Amino acid sequence: MTPSDLALTLYNIGAVSIDEFKLHSGKISPIYIDLRLLASFPQALRQAAAAYRTILEKLQFDIITTAPLAGLPIGTAVALDMNIPLVYPRKTAKAYGSGKLVEGKWEAGQTAVVIDDVTTSGDSILQTIQAVEQVGLRVTDAVLLIDREQGGAENIRAAGYNFHAVITLAEILTILEEADRITGEQRHQVLANLKAL
Repeated sequence: MTPSDLALTLYNIGAVSIDEFKLHSGKISPIYIDLRLLASFPQALRQAAAAYRTILEKLQFDIITTAPLAGLPIGTAVALDMNIPLVYPRKTAKAYGSGKLVEGKWEAGQTAVVIDDVTTSGDSILQTIQAVEQVGLRVTDAVLLIDREQGGAENIRAAGYNFHAVITLAEILTILEEADRITGEQRHQVLANLKAL
């Protein structure tokens, strides 16, 4: 699984789209990344899991954890691919039954690696880390499929964690331009716009 293969797959399934999109903040972006689509494309999801493995194989950890909802299909695919247990925090602790904040089986003191799909500010990763540390897990590393290069890596490192990304948004744009999927003008426009956001 090369970065080029991954970037082209994500573009071909519509997980990376160049157009005009309104963001949650209300700002307009010329690119939209929707990695939730991976769950609908099993071969692409397998490719993504293999891409994560290239980084994860170099790290020391006992279990995988991921942000709830968006990261769960990816986390499950990676756990199956590497045969490593997965746990994940709930958005809110259960008000019934066991009252768990984190689902799955773990032991206090185990090391969890946090994986997620894409980072912008790093907030969702840091919230996931906080939740799993609260139940006694240790975290040293966070692994992302795509770094949008908008401060997330710096924020995660500033909080004391190692940050790893399979590919950056700038790298994806370069690959798409070289493969004639987008123009040089589109690549420059996206990069200029992201700096302004």
